[in-house]
Amino acid sequence: MSAACGLCERDLEHGFLCPGDTSALAQRLERLPKLYAALEGFLVPAGQPGGERVSHGHAGGGLPVNEAVLDLRYGGIALVVEGWLSAVQEARGWGQPAIAGSVEERVRRAARSLLANLEWIAAEYPGAGDLAAELREMERAGLSIVGALPERGRRIGQCVASVAGGEVCGAVIYHRPGEVTLVCPWCRACYGPRDWAVLKHYQPKEVA
Repeated sequence: MSAACGLCERDLEHGFLCPGDTSALAQRLERLPKLYAALEGFLVPAGQPGGERVSHGHAGGGLPVNEAVLDLRYGGIALVVEGWLSAVQEARGWGQPAIAGSVEERVRRAARSLLANLEWIAAEYPGAGDLAAELREMERAGLSIVGALPERGRRIGQCVASVAGGEVCGAVIYHRPGEVTLVCPWCRACYGPRDWAVLKHYQPKEVA
C-alpha cells in the first residue's frame, strides 16, 4: 500500500509522515517549551515601530504589550499543543489529557506527551501532516518575534542515501551561504562538492 507524507507529500510505503518531517517535528516539540519561555522577554516591546500591534489594555501600570506575544504565551501555544494531544489520545482510544498547572507547565507536558506518541503519529495518525504543519507555523511565528528564524538556504533536493530497510532517506537538503559540505538533517549523510552532481542526478523528476 502506497501513501504520501501529509506535510511534504513525498511518496511513502506506509504511514502519514516521512522520516525527515518526523525528525523535524520531534526537534520542534523539544524546542517549544524553550521558545515559550523566551517569549516572556518580548511581552513589553522595547520600541513601537510602525505597524506593530501593541495594546495598552492587558498589562498593569499602563505598559504597552505586544499582542502577538500575548496571544502565543497566554493561550496560543498551550491550546494548540493540548488540542493536538487531545485529538491524538482520542484517536488512540484513550482519555483526555489532564489540563493543570501554569501555562508553561501545560506547554511542557503536552509537548512531551506528543513527543512520546510521535512514532505512532507518524505511522498511524491521518492528521499527522496537519499537526506538523500547524506546529511549524506556530514555531516560526514565535521565532520571528525573538529574532531566531534560521537561515534555511537554497533547496537542493532530497537526500538519496539509503537508510534502515533499504529505503531512500528523502529528507530535504538545503545549501546555506558558505557551506561546502551538505549534511542531511535526518540521516546525517554528507555530500561534498564532488557529490553534488550525483545528488542532482538521482533526484525525483519533479525536483531535479
